[in-house]
Amino acid sequence: MKPVKSVTVLGHKIKVEYTTWDDGQWGSCDLDNRSIKLSRQCLKDDEQHWATLVHEVTHMIFGMAGIAYMESNSEEAYVRCIESLLIPWIMENYSLKNK
Repeated sequence: MKPVKSVTVLGHKIKVEYTTWDDGQWGSCDLDNRSIKLSRQCLKDDEQHWATLVHEVTHMIFGMAGIAYMESNSEEAYVRCIESLLIPWIMENYSLKNK
């Protein structure tokens, strides 16, 4: 999978950058700056790259939807978020995986 410069999440353009962490971190999500950082290491493995991107997009979606700010865990809220927000994003952007 080639490096991705940006993705669209819930109608917002999210910048994607690549960096190296000394602690072995694979990715991070910055909701306030609408950006995702991925480890350069994941570029060596297409499956890891895709999985890390989806993981960080999940954080972005949870933050944008307000799920990340819930005081208590609600399995139903998470399931509804995934079925109505995350799965459509994955399906709309699946072509990125094969680039």
